[in-house]
Amino acid sequence: MEFTEADEGASVFDADRQKIGVVTEVRDGDAYVEPDPSLGEELKAKLDWGSHEADDDAFSLQSEWVDERDDGEILLRNRPLE
Repeated sequence: MEFTEADEGASVFDADRQKIGVVTEVRDGDAYVEPDPSLGEELKAKLDWGSHEADDDAFSLQSEWVDERDDGEILLRNRPLE
């Protein structure tokens, strides 16, 4: 699965449906998730405002972790390793 700009602003949930972050940038098919973003960062990503460069805290989302991707939400199969 390749991520697209349409995934920017998507909320990311672990297998227990706990929100773990928001996709703030998609670059070359790779999605970067900002864990616990500020409300401003989340709104900018959802509304496609300003820069979409991932912060240093962002992690790359592996497509094999994804169970579902629909309607602005990404549900993971398992919790990502920390």
